[in-house]
Amino acid sequence: MKNYWVNKHTDTNPHNDYEVHTESCKYLPKSHKTFLGRFSNCQSAIEKALKEYSKVDGCKTCCPDCHKY
Repeated sequence: MKNYWVNKHTDTNPHNDYEVHTESCKYLPKSHKTFLGRFSNCQSAIEKALKEYSKVDGCKTCCPDCHKY
C-alpha cells in the first residue's frame, strides 16, 4: 500500500490534468496537493481522484501504469 496525492496545479503538465503521485515521487509538489489515501495500486487512486476532478492522469515517473499521455 502506498500513499497517493493529487497535484492541484494543472499548469505543471502539458495536458493540464490533475496528476496523481505517490508520496515518494520527486515530482510531488511540496504544496498545492490533496491527499487521496492509501491504495494498493494507482488505478484505485485515479478512481478516487476522478470523483473530485475531471481530468486526471498518473505521473509518468511514479505511476507509469496509469499514465495516459
